[in-house]
Amino acid sequence: MLMSKKLNYNLYNFLTKKVKIGTFFVGGRNFTGHICMHHKSGGIKRNYCLIDFYRRINSFGLIYKIIKDINRTAFLGSIIYENGLFSYIILSEGLSLGDKIYSGSKKKFKDGIKVGFALSLNVVNLFTIVNNIELKPYTGSKLSRAAGTSCLLIGKKKDNIILKFRSGWHVYISKYCIVVIGHVSNMVHKFINYKKAGNVIKLGKRPIVRGLAKNACDHPHGGGEGQKSALSSPKSPWGWLTSGISSNKKKYQIIKKKKFKVIRS
Repeated sequence: MLMSKKLNYNLYNFLTKKVKIGTFFVGGRNFTGHICMHHKSGGIKRNYCLIDFYRRINSFGLIYKIIKDINRTAFLGSIIYENGLFSYIILSEGLSLGDKIYSGSKKKFKDGIKVGFALSLNVVNLFTIVNNIELKPYTGSKLSRAAGTSCLLIGKKKDNIILKFRSGWHVYISKYCIVVIGHVSNMVHKFINYKKAGNVIKLGKRPIVRGLAKNACDHPHGGGEGQKSALSSPKSPWGWLTSGISSNKKKYQIIKKKKFKVIRS
């Protein structure tokens, strides 16, 4: 088997090139060059890693390498399966180099279910922490993919499984959806310190400038000579009033007060 042999480094480079594509920044501008999304530009040159969100290979694999992708907060793992396939996956917390993982919908394991296994929900036990969750079968994982996120399996019904998010949402999804056991890796990401503005600009984020410091053509608060006091009716860059009565919809405010929310996919 390929897992039992030492992988040639040149072969590994060849495989990684097949699962990476180049990207470019548009700086928040549309096809005419006008800024449509503010505070975006710059950024260092980067490639995008194509990740396997389906995990339906029905085979064991080995973690050959762990990388930090600039496009994602979690760590990625280079996986080489027993049948010779190669892919990137989002790793779960606690996995290391050389660990064995499984991707598929198998029902029984000799050594039990371990962290990092991708299984269908009808196999997973109650009160198990899961991540990389499919909303519908065969559509790929959509939920809990950021660093440190996870959900809790709190109930099973005839055809649906109930998952609870940290926000309090209850999600009803099909029992044939694929999930991954454990928390998403890199749980200390929220404590990161960028140290200087240059490191943030490398991520493609631009500074936020006060409206008073802008020109009159860029903001309702801008223009004039020297410093000015704040307006009695503050406005957004598009002229909307930003103080006083809330602009939220009444229906949204009612939903926000609920202790938990239910989504049926």
